[in-house]
Amino acid sequence: MYAAMSDLELQKVGGSPESLTDGAFEALREEMKKRNLEWAGKDMARPSEVSIAKPADDPGNRPVVVRRYRDMPEAFVARSVLEDAGIECLLQDDNVVRMDWLWSNAMGGIKLVVRQKDAEESEKLLSEAPGDMGEAEDGSKNPQ
Repeated sequence: MYAAMSDLELQKVGGSPESLTDGAFEALREEMKKRNLEWAGKDMARPSEVSIAKPADDPGNRPVVVRRYRDMPEAFVARSVLEDAGIECLLQDDNVVRMDWLWSNAMGGIKLVVRQKDAEESEKLLSEAPGDMGEAEDGSKNPQ
């Protein structure tokens, strides 16, 4: 496919290599090498090949499970509370529970994950929120 493209079209596609699959990226890189074309102001390294600081390098960025939920609606509400407060978070194992909710107990529930540096503030927000906001990692329920 890239062989049929003009030089300008190839350079345009090469301008956003992060949108390409690994196979498409390699094919594009080879075609551009054949034609002695340069990337539009970018290195020919795949974005995933460029060394960046990993979240594990900073202990504050390590993922931490702050709450576990048996049911999806509670997990979604808790995630919304944290996202509204500007805290990045994610739900782990929610897709498995979505397919078959009976797996929830076997998997330890749906896990609400935040960065370690946001864990304390997350606990505070979830404790203040109305309703049952899941089981804390220490095993205690939210007192209402």
